[in-house]
Amino acid sequence: MSYECAINLLTALDWQRSKAEKLKTLIQKKQEWYEKNHCEFWDNWVDDVFNLDTANDFGLSVWSIILEEPITGTTEPSPLDYPSFGFNADDDENFDNGSFGVDEAEEYNFTTEQKRTLLKLKAYILHMSGSVPDINDALSRLFGVGQIVALDNLNMGLVYLISSEELIGFIREIRTRDLLPRPASVSVDTILDDNTNAWGFGDNFENFDNGNFYDGQL
Repeated sequence: MSYECAINLLTALDWQRSKAEKLKTLIQKKQEWYEKNHCEFWDNWVDDVFNLDTANDFGLSVWSIILEEPITGTTEPSPLDYPSFGFNADDDENFDNGSFGVDEAEEYNFTTEQKRTLLKLKAYILHMSGSVPDINDALSRLFGVGQIVALDNLNMGLVYLISSEELIGFIREIRTRDLLPRPASVSVDTILDDNTNAWGFGDNFENFDNGNFYDGQL
């Protein structure tokens, strides 16, 4: 992002007053005030709000409104017929047949970087071309080369191979929000690679001598 806060109030002096030292000193003091209270404010605003790469939690909340992508998650309550484990008369499932249920919707939070990831994926989806090379180029810039790779199934479906440890615990949230980039009407599956050297033809895969097939369907 190119940004520069350049204010030079001394340029307001014309040739007749260029020798007026007291006036120049007054304007210089005003210049210093602007640099601290004007430029510093906008510099911080760019870093903390406008730039999605560096935005803080407040800035990300602004981006959340702009992109219409929530940066908190919600756990929905369990259905009335959910076989929940418990001790009340209506909770008659034992340890082998039931699990814990959720009575009310609960909100959960993400880390700052997880919020940034959700918003960056949403921003990219809004203007992407939809081609697999373009998707992989964007994902390389967002997560690092080879951390998450899209493979074209050639049957209106994409497979995402995920090696990033940071994403493995977060990928279900991304999938639930449909934030894995895909063209319209194209389905998506994910494979957790767990850093296995998978065989393939692209730049991010092992070749015939160094890799093998790997199945880790999520």
